[in-house]
Amino acid sequence: MKRYSARETLNKLRWHPQYDFSKVVIIYIDRFEGNKEIRAENIESIGHKFLYLKDGKVIPQHRIVEIRYGGNSVWKKS
Repeated sequence: MKRYSARETLNKLRWHPQYDFSKVVIIYIDRFEGNKEIRAENIESIGHKFLYLKDGKVIPQHRIVEIRYGGNSVWKKS
């Protein structure tokens, strides 16, 4: 079975008509503050290796540890 990347999972949740992207929460590791959460509405774009946020922050995708949809985990870093 294919293991999807965080980027593939986020793009599916963003573009598939079955999903509401506003229900997505991303948990990532901040180098200075530990685990942090961001809501999908704060994402400007999903790049090849980075998430670009509306406030100008850039989050490397390798720091993403979990993606939740509607409170349920849909992707976890292995």
